[in-house]
Amino acid sequence: LRPQDNFGYDLPAVEAAMKKHEAIEADISSYQERIQVVVELALEMESEGYYDSRRIGAQRDNILRQWGLLTELLAARRARLEQNLALQKIFQEMVYMIDWMEEVQALLLSKDTGKHLLEVEDLLQKQALLEADVAAQSERVQALNAAALAFAEREELAARKGPGAARVQEKLRAVRLRWKKLEEATGLHQQRLQEALNLVQFNADTDDLVAWLQDAYRLVSSDDFGHDDYSTQALARKHRAVLEELEQHRGAVLALRRELGRLAPAQRQAVEVQIRVVEVEQLYGEVAEVAVLRRQWLQDALAVYRMFAEVHACEGWLDDKEQWLRRVEVPEELDEVEV
Repeated sequence: LRPQDNFGYDLPAVEAAMKKHEAIEADISSYQERIQVVVELALEMESEGYYDSRRIGAQRDNILRQWGLLTELLAARRARLEQNLALQKIFQEMVYMIDWMEEVQALLLSKDTGKHLLEVEDLLQKQALLEADVAAQSERVQALNAAALAFAEREELAARKGPGAARVQEKLRAVRLRWKKLEEATGLHQQRLQEALNLVQFNADTDDLVAWLQDAYRLVSSDDFGHDDYSTQALARKHRAVLEELEQHRGAVLALRRELGRLAPAQRQAVEVQIRVVEVEQLYGEVAEVAVLRRQWLQDALAVYRMFAEVHACEGWLDDKEQWLRRVEVPEELDEVEV
């Protein structure tokens, strides 16, 4: 029971040493009643005036002194053992935290940022859950650091400057360094995912615009102007609706430049991205130009069909008058002519 710190260098070894110590305590405790009996017997013999009571008293005092020393050593050893056990638990917790941080960091170092919008959004949701887990572990890391510092700064460890203090400091530095790297990796991964989201959103918006503009171009470039006034008016109403939608999509076309500005420099400066924006703007301009021409052509066609309708009306009126004139009988008498 002399002061020794060789309790082992990991948690299972220290726990085994604690069990052995508890067995020693139980064994020593079983002698307490016997010690008490010996003391009481010595006192009784001393009170009865036994002839060698002085020697008996000296032996009694020696037994009590040895017993006191033994119990002090036992208590001191238990204190050191409990301290070492707590320290090993901190070490194990540090190892668990470092392993957990390495696993999380391996996930954060993944280059997979998704290939389409739904996949990127799914990765962002997973990233949010991962960040929440990291934030929840932050308090645990802070508590672990505080406990480790408390052990490292204790006067006993500082006075002896044994391997315990050095190991605590070493493990503490490892945890802090790993946590710092984890925070950096979390921020970088979040940035990569956000950049990927901006890019796929830009591509999706561009694809939608191109698809709509191509469909609109098909409508405004049609050579169907109707075959009469009614059908031409129907086509004109549809064309006005297309013009309204075209005006509404002007904002989306202009917004492409703003989305382009939110992209990462490498993405923004890519040739294919620049070309896509220019192509959309040119396509919108072509559709708008052809739409203006079609509106004019429909107006001209409507004017022609209205003129045809008036001509047909005039021809009908003339036919009616001609028929009436043919049916008119010219009277022979002057009075009848005047009537």
